[in-house]
Amino acid sequence: MPLEFPITLGIGLTALDALLRFTFIARVIIRRTPVPDTLAWILLLALVPFFSGFLYALIGERRLGTRRARKFETITQDIEHRAVEFWHREHLDWTGEDSPDAHANVPASTRLDHAGMVRLLTNLASMPALIGNHLDLIGDSEQFVSRLIADIDAATAHVHLLFYIWEDDAVGRRLADAVIRAAQRGVTCRVLVDAVGSKSLVGSDTWDRMHAAKVKAFESLPVNPIRALLYRVDLRNHRKIAVIDGHIAYVGSQNITEENFRKRLGSNAGPWIDANVRMRGPAVQALQATFLRDWVLDSEERLQNETRYFLQSATGEPTPRVGASIVQAIPSGPGPRPDAIHQGFLKMLYAAREEIIMTTPYFVPDEATKGALINAALRGIDVTIIVPEVSDSRLVAAASRAHFEDLMDAGIKIRLHQKGLLHSKAAVVDRTLAVIGSANFDQRSFWLNFEITLFVYDTDFASLLRFLQMQYHTDSREINPRSWRRRPLWKRFRDNSAQLLGPLL
Repeated sequence: MPLEFPITLGIGLTALDALLRFTFIARVIIRRTPVPDTLAWILLLALVPFFSGFLYALIGERRLGTRRARKFETITQDIEHRAVEFWHREHLDWTGEDSPDAHANVPASTRLDHAGMVRLLTNLASMPALIGNHLDLIGDSEQFVSRLIADIDAATAHVHLLFYIWEDDAVGRRLADAVIRAAQRGVTCRVLVDAVGSKSLVGSDTWDRMHAAKVKAFESLPVNPIRALLYRVDLRNHRKIAVIDGHIAYVGSQNITEENFRKRLGSNAGPWIDANVRMRGPAVQALQATFLRDWVLDSEERLQNETRYFLQSATGEPTPRVGASIVQAIPSGPGPRPDAIHQGFLKMLYAAREEIIMTTPYFVPDEATKGALINAALRGIDVTIIVPEVSDSRLVAAASRAHFEDLMDAGIKIRLHQKGLLHSKAAVVDRTLAVIGSANFDQRSFWLNFEITLFVYDTDFASLLRFLQMQYHTDSREINPRSWRRRPLWKRFRDNSAQLLGPLL
């Protein structure tokens, strides 16, 4: 082969790569994404040949495919509309204008602007706040699994499960066995798992056993080379939802896996520590609506008479009011509601008057949320952020550390949890508003993943969640701002470099 041929080929490939990267840079500018996102992509595309162009083609844009977007609008929207009409007809929705019993003991001078929060989230996500709920806070992983299995064993009509990670391990098989037992009793069981997060389950013997027992099990957002050409493969369904018989629901941060999941993958982050909610009352139906919309998108089943899923299975009547908690379940993700949770977090931070306590495993805020945190601290709000000392993602941890100095300069306390991978995603504001769910305080959860978060307007539940956060507080150490400023230069360079990729993480 003449020497000129490989030289010519190399020059041609280099020229093609340069042309593609220049085209992608122009595309980034034309799309009008947030400035940090734009700068991160421009920097990557300009400095990294070949790989950066491939990466942008793979994950550069929040595309889900025209077919899926059209299906979401035409097929699943009726589920939400019927649910909202049902709640309004049954007088279950709450505007935040009055002062229900759940807030009667809170002085008006310190009460958060619940009406503004409810109105904002309703306009963004079309999901109203619903009255009459009872919430049990579960901070122990084994208790969560045991109670969920017990409720599945008592199910009589249907079991709906949606999880980002469902491992084919001892815990995963225990839950699968409970679902199989329910299906063998004649209970309709629907299982939806994320194709990437639950790849060890999909196609396993456990998966096959569920199908053999007539469990309707599907993977959400499946990945293959053809689909990769049509939509971003890193847009994942990160929700964790369980609904049993239309009157019990679970939501929170816990996946279906053993506590030492990350250690088995080679991480030294320690056991996962999660926070979850077991809920009864009308707000169960908001989680039901979110599950059904995801189910219709990813399964082959066409539901008939969806309204029956917003009734008690045993009686065929509306779910009764069983408590004082007012709950607004907010889904978010790519599509028509990409920033509902992000906007809710911003409102929460700017509305605070006394105290904000946040726990999150991954803390990579955008400039708006970082500014809101600093604004709160400079107004005299006592702000505490608790994150794990050892993370399962070194890159995300480095990007997180890059923000610490600015936050501590404003008076925010940063605490590092030392007894495992603190995976709880929760916040309490002024002891009157509690936020808990699947969304991390990072840009992936804000805009890229499909998430579910509860905004709970109830001082009693907020106090319970704050008590759990105080346990995390006890098991953590506060970063000393002076010592932090004396970090070696190479650590600053490492963390600040990782921060440049924050919009892409």
